[in-house]
Amino acid sequence: MYKKIGDYGIIGNFHTIALVGRDGSIDWMCLPHLDSSSIFAALLDDRKGGCFRVCPEGEWDSTSSYISGTNVLVTTFRASSGNVKLTDFMPVSRGTEREAQPERHELYRLIEAVEGEPDVRLLFAPRFDYARSETRVEKAGAAFVASGGNQRAVLCSSRTGLEINGDRVEGRWRLAGGERVWLHLYYGLHGPYDLDPDKARRLLESAGRYWREWLATNETGIEIDPGPFRWMIDRSALVLKLLIFKPSGAVAAAATTSLPEVIGGDRNWDYRFSWVRDSSMTVEALNNLGHLSEMEDYFRWIEGIIGGGRRLQVLYGLRGETDVTETVLPHLNGYKGSRPVRIGNAAAGQMQLDIFGEFMDVAMRLSDYAGEIRYVLWPYLREICDTVADCWTAGDSGIWEVRGGPFQFVYSKVMCWVALDRGLAIARRHGFPADREKWESVRDSIRKNVLEKGWNNGKRSFVQHYGTDELDASALLIPAYGFLPFDDPRVVATAEALSRELSVDGLFYRYRSDDALAGREGAFLACTFWYVQYLIARGMLYDAELLLLRTEKCANCLGLFAEQYDPVWKESLGNFPQALTHIGYINCVLALIRAKAKKAAC
Repeated sequence: MYKKIGDYGIIGNFHTIALVGRDGSIDWMCLPHLDSSSIFAALLDDRKGGCFRVCPEGEWDSTSSYISGTNVLVTTFRASSGNVKLTDFMPVSRGTEREAQPERHELYRLIEAVEGEPDVRLLFAPRFDYARSETRVEKAGAAFVASGGNQRAVLCSSRTGLEINGDRVEGRWRLAGGERVWLHLYYGLHGPYDLDPDKARRLLESAGRYWREWLATNETGIEIDPGPFRWMIDRSALVLKLLIFKPSGAVAAAATTSLPEVIGGDRNWDYRFSWVRDSSMTVEALNNLGHLSEMEDYFRWIEGIIGGGRRLQVLYGLRGETDVTETVLPHLNGYKGSRPVRIGNAAAGQMQLDIFGEFMDVAMRLSDYAGEIRYVLWPYLREICDTVADCWTAGDSGIWEVRGGPFQFVYSKVMCWVALDRGLAIARRHGFPADREKWESVRDSIRKNVLEKGWNNGKRSFVQHYGTDELDASALLIPAYGFLPFDDPRVVATAEALSRELSVDGLFYRYRSDDALAGREGAFLACTFWYVQYLIARGMLYDAELLLLRTEKCANCLGLFAEQYDPVWKESLGNFPQALTHIGYINCVLALIRAKAKKAAC
């Protein structure tokens, strides 16, 4: 049975992420890495996908929460036979992203009888390679070994009573009051085939310490007090940290694939890759919270990608792969029947000119905080600016990756301006060689071009692309990057037009225009956060805070945001958890705090 997307929590270890439902079922997990094939995929097919479920027998209700300041998830069940607490986590190694360490792909689950003598059921039903491989299960001492194709997963338990039932492991226990049962899932071709409860307890304590220490880290010296927003800010930061792929420093846009933008629709994309845009914004948001290492690691990863003379592309695999061919898995039914299920993403081959501006903006931020840009990186940054100067007049697929077009997207032009503006600033600051005269001339030409062709007098707004009167919420970012001031009459008029035409119940849609794709979508939460930032910049702090609190309600009880939200059905939609949404939340809160402090000082 499918659950709401918002009913899931996440755990992870910088290699992969698992989605755990409030019914104690792990319905999505790819191993050994986030972009590997799934071992549990009930999220995308509740019959064939596979799951790992622990819950009380009979009727029950449950709540989920994280141990404060950590990514350790606790699900508490209340049943007629007694109450059960289920704790899920993945051990986290403490080495840096650059230190070579043997990878351990494992997950622990702790079942505790906190009241009464509850009856608990377990189902371990892995389905390897997106459920394309036949699952075989056999006993190995006290362990159960499941295999499919060339993959293998070992399940160990601190209590006996589990049995093989065909292609799955099942069990039923009556727990004594206060009893604790440990489960250990290990992925790999070899061992371990036993479980040490003392070691498991130490790993749980170590994981908790790691997350709390990371949250308290301040590498930039910027002191921030989020006040009443602390809980949600911490959760957003922990989500973004989990989306970082430790072996490379790349940042995934989300943990899932093919969760639909509307139930039954076909706008189902694979987001388990590193978009230059989303990744740049992720490390910038973490940097604003005091975390500098993630930005440095990301730039080191990008340097390795473009260091071989390759041009920057829209997205990459988590190890820098340029080929992420999009294919369909026809045997999976999709979330609540939302087909097709896709793996890979054809957007990797698109031209999206805005990525150059986002990347150069983060380079400028790194220069601001670190006080330097490594000279060895400058030739690649300079090449980006030279490329923009030569190709900014071209059409592209835009920030939303439309599969019609190409068009002359206004936001793409603005970000070309940003790329050259930031490149010029870096070159001047550090004395780097550059064709400054050409860059300045092109930058000024872009600005003039956008103001002439991107503005629509009839709509009193900047439009989505040249030659249309359709609006696009990305225009809210025009002042955020300094292209025009927030109080410019054109910016003000655009924000008013977008609010009239693209918002429902305070939540913003990306656009309403035909994008050559079937079906509709929900409100795109990142766009709502952009509008909140606009309100803050205009000094409308009361309205901004009200909308920020309204948007908070789109998160689930754990503080996790999906990509979109349906204002009609009050339901999360799209891939989960979504980096861009958590980035927007962090940026809004920090902007609001600064604005309030400035107002109080005056």
